[in-house]
Amino acid sequence: MTRPATRTLSTVLVVALAAGVLLLAPARAGAAPGPSARIDPGELRGLLDQIVAAGAPGAAARIRDEDGVTQAGSGVADLRNGRPMRPWLHYRVGSVTKPFVATVVLQLVAEGRLSLQDTVERWLPGILPYGDQVTIRELLSHTSGVPDYTLEPIIRLYTDPQARFRAWTPRELVALVADQPPDFPPGTAWSYSNTGYILAGMIIEAATGHKLGRELARRILRPLGLRNTFFPINRPTIPRPYARGYSLPLGQEQGPLLDFTVLNPSVAWAAGALVSNLGDLEHFFRALLGGRLLPPRLLTAMTTPVPTGQPGFGYGLGLIVIDTPAGRLLGHDGAIPGFLNIVLSTEDGRRQVGVMMNEEFSTPAVSEAFNQVFMTLAMGLLDGAASGVASTNASLRAAVRAGMTVRAQQ
Repeated sequence: MTRPATRTLSTVLVVALAAGVLLLAPARAGAAPGPSARIDPGELRGLLDQIVAAGAPGAAARIRDEDGVTQAGSGVADLRNGRPMRPWLHYRVGSVTKPFVATVVLQLVAEGRLSLQDTVERWLPGILPYGDQVTIRELLSHTSGVPDYTLEPIIRLYTDPQARFRAWTPRELVALVADQPPDFPPGTAWSYSNTGYILAGMIIEAATGHKLGRELARRILRPLGLRNTFFPINRPTIPRPYARGYSLPLGQEQGPLLDFTVLNPSVAWAAGALVSNLGDLEHFFRALLGGRLLPPRLLTAMTTPVPTGQPGFGYGLGLIVIDTPAGRLLGHDGAIPGFLNIVLSTEDGRRQVGVMMNEEFSTPAVSEAFNQVFMTLAMGLLDGAASGVASTNASLRAAVRAGMTVRAQQ
């Protein structure tokens, strides 16, 4: 799930920025990735301290490579009692839900129960006036043109405390934009749409006859042993142990933080309702990109990007794809009231990094600190010499500021 249209695409634009910034990062352009240099927990904690020093309540990160796992937390998971942030705490992952949903769709394709060329009308008759023109492939790649639904419900979440308890059905979410024309003719452009993943989730249910949560559990969560990952429906609380989630008031860059820990996740459903932790998310991407969940041809389809208009940043079928001189990174980011996170992996699935903070809307200083930390760690996945770098050059800083300006203008 993403932020409302006033700052669209959530951190997808941060990732688009990262695609450009990583090209400027002080790595050895064109160098082949070597064995990752180990960053110790103290160094990692030092990076996260920068996010907290900028004003975030807490932040956590986890790095996994051939040598094992390094993880750390900084700041607090709960502003009420000062409980420390830990990297294993549960939190709402937002749009990192999308790769899970896309994986289930592609498993159904592998079984011959769906085709990526099937239309929305084929599985959900009448739900969109132009449903016969939109394919499942276009839903998963954000090339459908279906408008994003999130503006109205997120404004409600920030302006009416009772809205946080509302139970939405998937059809109600789609109905928020069903009477609008497509943003562009399907298949002709790219624009991030949470509505596309609501429709994909509904197609999974139509094709299987089962609830989406059951299919996620049966096909991914249980086989991979993801015991800290949940797909809650109309459950406003987060399973323990968890981090509380915060955000600045909508449209403000200062002021007291709002507590969004209690939130009915039906407003995000297949676009962003998952609760997980960094360890489970890294395990998922490691298994996915390592070939454990999909046959080779469909994993290739999933990881083949369409252009997004941002240099170096493409989107596959449920995956962001970032190309740098040192190699390719895949994964997803997610923002939902209370939390911001991103998990990236090398193309072979052997190395992952995940970073989260328990604040969504934040000050420019917090946003810049978060951006710089995850970009520093992401470059470390590809080039061991960059993994311990805690600062960046002037060009990188300028690009970060430019990217933040673009997001604020959306």
